Amino acid sequence: MFVVFLQYRKLGSTRVLLETFPVLIGFKPALDAYRVAKGQKQEAETEADHMFEMTVIKCIEVFAEAIPGVIVQLLAIANVGEGKEVASGVWISLAVSAFSTGLISASISYDFDTDPKSRKMNPFFYGYLPGKASDRSIVFISMIFFSGGMLLIRCTTIVLLALLGRRWAFAYIGVDLGLYFLVKILRGDFWYWVPAGGAIEIVFSIFARFLVKIINDFTSIVQFRHPNEVGGIYWTFGFVLTMGSLPAAIKIYEGQGGDQLVANFAWRLLCVLIPITLTVFLIFLFHIEKKYRHTFISTLRGKDLTIMRFRSVSDDWGRADAIFMNTKRFWSDIADEVKVWVGANWNRWEDEKPTWLDAAMRARIPLDFIPTAEGRKKEKGRRVSVLKVEAQRRASVRRSSILGKLPKVAPESETESET
Repeated sequence: MFVVFLQYRKLGSTRVLLETFPVLIGFKPALDAYRVAKGQKQEAETEADHMFEMTVIKCIEVFAEAIPGVIVQLLAIANVGEGKEVASGVWISLAVSAFSTGLISASISYDFDTDPKSRKMNPFFYGYLPGKASDRSIVFISMIFFSGGMLLIRCTTIVLLALLGRRWAFAYIGVDLGLYFLVKILRGDFWYWVPAGGAIEIVFSIFARFLVKIINDFTSIVQFRHPNEVGGIYWTFGFVLTMGSLPAAIKIYEGQGGDQLVANFAWRLLCVLIPITLTVFLIFLFHIEKKYRHTFISTLRGKDLTIMRFRSVSDDWGRADAIFMNTKRFWSDIADEVKVWVGANWNRWEDEKPTWLDAAMRARIPLDFIPTAEGRKKEKGRRVSVLKVEAQRRASVRRSSILGKLPKVAPESETESET
């Protein structure tokens, strides 16, 4: 609901309530998928497009439902008494939970990489899925099993530490998160890319960095190696850390006097999960386009990618997307350069009216970037007019919804009126 508020808050409370209703009835994922499939454009005064909105909802599902579900199932297995066997249905349920989460994770990466706009606007990162159908299928399936395997490895680690005491599990997660935030801050890469503005941008950056880090630790979603998210080199560091944490957790569990049956079970799980997960990841690397393998060890930050895209893309749409669809903190270092570019092209855009310069994009261009006082006044008036029209539309929606709830009074018949 916080995400819905952030996305639609500028469109008024009525719109926020309308968008909240699908969340409450569990229909939000289907609604987002429909909007993406229909190719609906981003609305003016919203923070991000429908693809991003759909991805955030999927991530919240993984964070709040899928990960806790696997942890609970593993805890139940670990607490099975001595001499009792775990029913086969329990193992099937665990496998289904893990690999259905892997499917969600793989679909996130697949959707972004196959999106034509993503490939056009960011060819430095998107395009790793091969064109050959069989290779593409192998990559997609390998992502499913890779994320599912990583989820089971990480959850087993958390369960072992939790069996020793909650402080062990929280300490592990806390130190890992603290290191991540420290690295982000020291590298000047703390701010999230969504151009929310003001205090909301601070809150959302903390929320997004926390959410993405936790989900990536448990699933290693390939999309999250993007410079705007975890980043290539830290994604790989997290992958290696998760792999190494399981044997370390087993050793700690045994050293603290943990149940040897549980420790033996964990060792057997390790001997199965780690080799299979590593093998699947190598299959994935072997079948993607070779020129994108370096993205897994890239040190590029979100702001670096933004500036690189602006300076390397030749068409206006690509440059505008690189700058104005990201927080100003990403391009403040080249603000003067961007202002000169807008000033040199504004009059031409006004004459040609390119399709990319819609109400949503116009609203993101700072008024002081427009070269003439007359142009600034005209654009300011246009934006005010758009807001008035939207306010009138919202008022009309409210009136119609209220009138629609009033009881209808049937008119008297002519006979009744005569009597």
